[in-house]
Amino acid sequence: MEAAKRQILISGDLDSQEFDGLAAWLSTWPSIELHAEEAAPWVANFDLILLCAARPGRFSAADVEMLRQRNPLAQLIQIFGPWCIGEARTGPVPDGIQRMAWFEWSYRLPEAIEGLSPVPATSSPQEQALASLAEVSIDGPSAAVGILATTAADYDYLRSACSALGYSARWLSTEEPTKANDLDALVGIVPGTDGAEFAELCRWFLAIPAAAKILCLGAPSWEDWQKAQSCGVTAILGQPFRLADLATLLKPQADCGILPLVNRP
Repeated sequence: MEAAKRQILISGDLDSQEFDGLAAWLSTWPSIELHAEEAAPWVANFDLILLCAARPGRFSAADVEMLRQRNPLAQLIQIFGPWCIGEARTGPVPDGIQRMAWFEWSYRLPEAIEGLSPVPATSSPQEQALASLAEVSIDGPSAAVGILATTAADYDYLRSACSALGYSARWLSTEEPTKANDLDALVGIVPGTDGAEFAELCRWFLAIPAAAKILCLGAPSWEDWQKAQSCGVTAILGQPFRLADLATLLKPQADCGILPLVNRP
């Protein structure tokens, strides 16, 4: 007997550029039935509700409560754009809603789509973070990761994460790219994309044929995304990041965060 398809509602600012490609990507999943915002008033008991917010305050506590009343068992996820990076710090965020950034959806949503979340939909961010640690597995082949960092503190930040996943890591601050072709992945951390640090990182990313090229930024903007695309970055991680996210993106053939936009039809 064929399993019932999971019912997913998607609502919000889908016309905003940071969400371009999201609905099309979701439509490729054979295990789900996707519903547009217009279905919200007359369809209940969705399994997953995705709220796309391009600006702070796009969804009020009353909006979330109305959805919760009609869909008490649904997992609610707000996918927020660059303008909403600081929303959780400057104003109250509705309770019982999980938040993920616009550059994270392609490597975080699959778990939610398949209903594999290890915590209840109403769990707190702290509970979600702790649960994500349990998802991390260090089984499987090790990988050699090259780290591009301008300070020892930044290097140690990324080295510790790689070490926790069972990967070897080395600092590439003094080597030439031609001597680093044995690497399986590159992870670079820079304060922004306007300075000389990012130009140096791009030189490495373009020179080394590594499978995964991950850029770690504090609060990525749409312009950062476009610049990263131009130098071969395959995914963007925010700061701080989940260890489970790094583990996912370092896997061969990972569905990396930047690819849905780069490869869209």
